[in-house]
Amino acid sequence: MKIKIILGTLCLVVVAVVITRYSTTDPDIPTKSPTNTTAAEKMPDDMADNLSGDIDTIAQNTVSSSRLVAPSITSAKYQSTLGPLPKSLRGTSIPAAFELDSSGHLIITTSIKAVIEYFLSALGEEPVEQLVARIEEFFSAQLEEPARSEALDVLVQYIGYKEALDIFERELASDVELGGQASDYLRMFQYRREVRMNNLSPEIYDAFFADEDKADSYTAGILNMQKNPALTDEEKENQSQQLEQLLPPEEQAIKHAERERRDLNKNIKVARLAGATHEDIFELRAQVYDYETVERFAAADQKKADWERRFALYRQQRHSILTNDGLSNSDKQADIYTLQAQTFSQTERRRLPTLDELADKANLSTSG
Repeated sequence: MKIKIILGTLCLVVVAVVITRYSTTDPDIPTKSPTNTTAAEKMPDDMADNLSGDIDTIAQNTVSSSRLVAPSITSAKYQSTLGPLPKSLRGTSIPAAFELDSSGHLIITTSIKAVIEYFLSALGEEPVEQLVARIEEFFSAQLEEPARSEALDVLVQYIGYKEALDIFERELASDVELGGQASDYLRMFQYRREVRMNNLSPEIYDAFFADEDKADSYTAGILNMQKNPALTDEEKENQSQQLEQLLPPEEQAIKHAERERRDLNKNIKVARLAGATHEDIFELRAQVYDYETVERFAAADQKKADWERRFALYRQQRHSILTNDGLSNSDKQADIYTLQAQTFSQTERRRLPTLDELADKANLSTSG
């Protein structure tokens, strides 16, 4: 009975707050008469404060439907009936971060896989049975039921997957050795994905490997596409864009940006061959980049053009010096040194021996 009264009063308070909020923020809604008092006004201050706190608590519980168990455990703090961690794990921290729902059930995330792989990375220093025992002990110490049993079930499935994967890799290596052929990436990827899906529940597979396998599907598709000589460049580009849909959104955005930059560079080359001005190039870049970035490109273009102008003039003057029969070799070298000092900065002069050598070879091949 008391619970019903409190809940009824709580509803009145919520309604009163909503009405008050509308009456003070929207001038088109008429305000209530001063003679009408709300349930909150009739209530003692301490009771109203308590109910206000209850509302905040209810709201927080509604929004916060999960919680994180993330113990900070370094190798120095690690305590186990199985003894200290193997040497390769000393000086590290266990990457533990378990997410639980409002009922205490374990939410499957990649952090569980990270904990398992953390311990298994010491395989060779300790037998797999002992490493698995360490993981079981760690899960049992950090989690309460029902999350504890659920984490242990994940471990059982994951170890089963690792064992099946080991068998698959051994068989594949044997087939490759007997066949005398290199392993096929697509075949290896398909078999590995089958091992994962056959040994892990859909929930675990999705959390641990779905994104990785999508990325592998993309890579396998690109490799197959590149091996197909019957495809035109346009068909390859279309297939490539379709395969990108397998990637996570952030990677799709990166691929899209790369494609835009590639297309832009092609368009700029074509435009320059057609006699485009600096303003034309600026406008082309402005279709892809923001104004500040386009300004930086323009400044870089100007710097490059200035360098090419000075280097071309230097090469002409250098050639005149070298072909001047009235100068000795030492005089020629001195004049060239003076020319370099007048034309280039100290940093730029460091590049000249290599650039001169490349330019001389290009002239020889052209004249030949």
